[in-house]
Formats: sequence, structure tokens, C-alpha cells
Amino acid sequence: MNDLDTLRKMIGDIDSEIIRLMIKRNDVAGIIGEVKIRNDIPLRNKDVEKEVIERYLKLSENSSLPADVAEFVGKALISASVDLQYSLPRKRIEKNVTVIGGKGKMGQWISGYFEDRGSVVNVVDVSAGSMNDAENSDIVVISVPIPSAASVLKEAERVCRKDALIFDISSVKTSFSSVLKDAAERRKVCSVHPMFGPSSRSAVDRRMIICDCGNNEAVSEAAEIFSDEGMDIIITGVERHDELMSYVLALAHASNIVFFTALRSSGIPFNELKSAGSTTFDKMLGTCIPVSGENASLYHDIQRLNVSTEKMWTVFEKAFGEVKDASLSNDPERFTELMELGKKYFEE
Repeated sequence: MNDLDTLRKMIGDIDSEIIRLMIKRNDVAGIIGEVKIRNDIPLRNKDVEKEVIERYLKLSENSSLPADVAEFVGKALISASVDLQYSLPRKRIEKNVTVIGGKGKMGQWISGYFEDRGSVVNVVDVSAGSMNDAENSDIVVISVPIPSAASVLKEAERVCRKDALIFDISSVKTSFSSVLKDAAERRKVCSVHPMFGPSSRSAVDRRMIICDCGNNEAVSEAAEIFSDEGMDIIITGVERHDELMSYVLALAHASNIVFFTALRSSGIPFNELKSAGSTTFDKMLGTCIPVSGENASLYHDIQRLNVSTEKMWTVFEKAFGEVKDASLSNDPERFTELMELGKKYFEE
């Protein structure tokens, strides 16, 4: 036991040294970020990040450390460095900004985003301020429940300066797309969709979709606002956005809800299923459990208000039937074909 205690103390000392070196590495990464900002050099360099991963893999060769562990550690350290660099003060957005619905979770996120970059942010919500407070704003963000977006946009257009940039951050657009397009004919209006939640530590490697409603100037300004954050900016039309969201959001949500509804309906206690779970099952739980605790009203609106959702459900039901029939068939060829077609789809 004394030898075991000694070895465990050695492990503890090594862990302390690992953490100390990780902190030192991140501190150096922060200095690198400051140099990049001063010299107007992009913070992300995917080629350098690839070289770092290759270095970790090379260093772990012919050792007791598995390659996937070395790669995981390398990616985690890169992520920490990138998050730190993007948290450094850089491009300022010194504007007067009004966030309508700023007390909600995403409203708070977008308010914080502008405040961190030097903007003066005014929050309008049910319990704070009025729409008239937006009349002198440079930027007006609409962060309200989807059913209210159309009326709020109309009111914002009535109140705001003619040169103000106005955009919503709704998850579904086509339910008020005609209002968006109509307003975009007269002024700087577009539509934005952050493809991440308000709890995200960083926007790095996240996606920001900007919907072109017919005003190029609005699209360009919105893209410029978010372009320096390490986000992937995707520009598309309003209708195409909702078609994509019917699969990216509605299908993803529905698949998870169907999965945990089937588990609940099985009659088998969850803890018993979990104790016997496979790797795939555990991964499914990793998404299903968080989904079960999400905002049910919002998730329902994402299903109900997207005109493309009905088509998605038709596709979903057809796919479900195909997989069911192939699974129960004594002939494995159809099941194998479905698997191979899926593999080919992802490879393409």
C-alpha cells in the first residue's frame, strides 16, 4: 500500500504540472492573440491548428498514450486558446443599439454581445421601456417570440430612423417573410439566426445565418457585425432558411423527442436502460436529455410555424417506414442498402 500511495502521489504531482503547463500555454496563446489584433492578422489559422494536432499525434507515437487521447487533448487546448483570443478586446461596434425582447435569454446574449464591443445598449421588454426608445438607435434587434415578430417589426419600422439597421433573430422566418421583404424594400432590414443557444461560452466555430430579404446593404452590415467573431457566416434566402431549418432544427428536435417518447412508452425504467446502454445509446442520451428540458413552447413554434415542416414529416415518415420494413425483413439486402446509401450520402 505504501508503494501504491507513493505512485498516486506521483500521479498527483504530474497532474499539477500538466495543469500548470496548460495555463502557461493558454497565457502564451493570449499574447499571440494580442499580437494578431495589433497587426490586423486573422485570429484563426486552420493550417496552424492542423499542424498542432499533427504534432500531438507525432509526440504520442510509440508510447502508452493512445493517439485519440493525444488528439482530443490537442483539440481541447486549441479550443481554449481560440476562445481566449476571441475574448480579447478588438473591433469596436460603437453604436446605439436597442434590443426588443432583451430580457429573454437570446435577448440577453445579443445585448451582451454588443455591450462587450463598446455599444450603448437599450433594452425594451414587457417590463422595461417602450418601442419609442428605439427611435434614435443605429441598430435595432428583434428578439421576441416568433408569433410576435411581424407586429414588432412593423412597429419598429414606424419608430426607427430611416438609416437604422433592423434585424430579427427568430428561428423560423416564413411565418412573417412577407413583412420582412416588404420592409426591406424601403429600409435596411434583414433577418439573422444564431445557430447556437444563449449558454454558448463562445461564438467561435458556431454558425450565424443571415437571410437576404432584398436589401444588400442590410446583409453586408449584419455580416460585418458578426464576421470578426470566428463564426461561420452563411447567407441565404428566407424560404431556403426555413427549408434548411425543417431538417436542421425540426427534424433533429423531433427525432430526439420520438426517441425519448419511445423509451418512456417501453415500460422499462430509464435507469435500467441506461445501465445497459451501448456507446450509441449513450450518445443519443447526450442529446435527448438536454432536449427534454428545453423550452417546449419555442420547440413547438419551430415545428408549427415553419411551412416546410409538413414536407419534412412526410420525408421522415417515409424514411421511418423504409427502415422499419428493412429491419423486419428476412432479407438483409435492403437493410444493407440503406446503410450503404447513408454512408455514401455523408461521404459526398
